[in-house]
Amino acid sequence: MKIKSIRNILVLILILFTAIGCGRFEDGPKVSFRSVMNRIYGTYRVEYISKNGVDMTNYWNTYYDLNFRIYVPYYERPDESPSLEVSGFIECNDTLISYSIGYQTFIQIGEDVYFPMNNYMIDTSLYPGRHFYPLLITTEEGGVMFKITRLTDKEMWFRHENGNDIYEINFKE
Repeated sequence: MKIKSIRNILVLILILFTAIGCGRFEDGPKVSFRSVMNRIYGTYRVEYISKNGVDMTNYWNTYYDLNFRIYVPYYERPDESPSLEVSGFIECNDTLISYSIGYQTFIQIGEDVYFPMNNYMIDTSLYPGRHFYPLLITTEEGGVMFKITRLTDKEMWFRHENGNDIYEINFKE
C-alpha cells in the first residue's frame, strides 16, 4: 500500500512539473529534460526564414551558405557564455566570398530566452539591398536580440521584431 502511494505521488509531481514548469517556448517543446544551454549548443543551418510572414528561404539559399556554430571554447568553463561562429560563403556579384566571424554571446535566460547577434560590418556596399542585414549586421549596442520561440535537441527558432518588420528564422542541426 505504501509503495502504491509513493508511486502515485511521483506521478502527480511529474504531471505538475509538465503542466507548470516547461512552457517557456511559444512553439515548444512543452517538456525537456535537457537544460536550455545544452539544447542551444550545436551547429545549425537556416532551414526556413521569413520577413513579415513571407517565406524567403529560397532568397536566403541564393545568397547565403552559412553555418552557425554555438559552443563553449575549450579554455572556458561550461557555465560561461557560449561563443557563436558564423562561417561559410556569401554571394557577391556572382562570386562566393568566404565569410567568417566569431564572438562571445550573452544569452539572456529568463521567462523568455533571447539570443544576441553582433555582426558589425562598416562597408555593406559589397552586398547592396540584401534583406537580411538586420539579422547579421548591426550597429546597435548589444547587437540584434532574437527571441527563441522553439528549442529542441535539433531545432532552434528565432523571432525578431524591428519596427513593423517581423523576422522568423528556423535553424536545424
